[in-house]
Amino acid sequence: MAVEVPPEPAHYFNDYASLIDPRTAQQLDGRLQDFERQTSNQILVVIYPSLSANTAIEDFAQEAFRAWKPGQKGRDNGAILFVFVKDRKARIQTGYGLEGALPDAICKRIISDELAPRFRAGDFNGGITAAVNAMIAATQGEYKGTGRTAAQTRAQGQKSQQSMVDLIILLVVLGIVALSWLRAARRGTVYTSSGSRGSGGIWWIGGGGEGRGGFSGGGGDSGFSGGGGDSGGGGASGGW
Repeated sequence: MAVEVPPEPAHYFNDYASLIDPRTAQQLDGRLQDFERQTSNQILVVIYPSLSANTAIEDFAQEAFRAWKPGQKGRDNGAILFVFVKDRKARIQTGYGLEGALPDAICKRIISDELAPRFRAGDFNGGITAAVNAMIAATQGEYKGTGRTAAQTRAQGQKSQQSMVDLIILLVVLGIVALSWLRAARRGTVYTSSGSRGSGGIWWIGGGGEGRGGFSGGGGDSGFSGGGGDSGGGGASGGW
């Protein structure tokens, strides 16, 4: 039976079950984004109300990881903490590149020692925070980041492509102007800034006018975007 995987999450911390208070969620999202900048590791947290019927948590986690591709291509340094509230289940799924720092035994311990006891006591904010802290601590020294997230790198590439397009358009316009200048020079016609016409060998554009910028900034580079990582099924599951 094929596993149905939701679209790629928009953030590093994604609570689709309204389990965690917004302030904690925002803090963890920012921390995980900063962690990618520092280390290039992409750690996601995804909380759902429940698993689909007849779907094993391991199968869902593996298919979701391969669809969303957390971690950098070639490093495969991503990890996802899944929580399914009604099922009272959690799983940490790791990419190939973090299996050394987050082996199955460590993943199991994070769920059983950090997350589960707090969840059983009703401290969901504390349980998620403790699990995220443990995942960050375990993977801190594995890789070095570039100071940018995958989303920011991708957005920068798109801006560079747009700049190249703008440059090509500018060159085409200048070519048309130059061609018109040559034709006017051959006819001995002058066009002045006031629009008058006379004799001479120059065609020019004078005066002021409204200027336009050639480039635009902004863009959606503040959320999560998978870097191309892959997983072989490493990780561990548990409950509370």
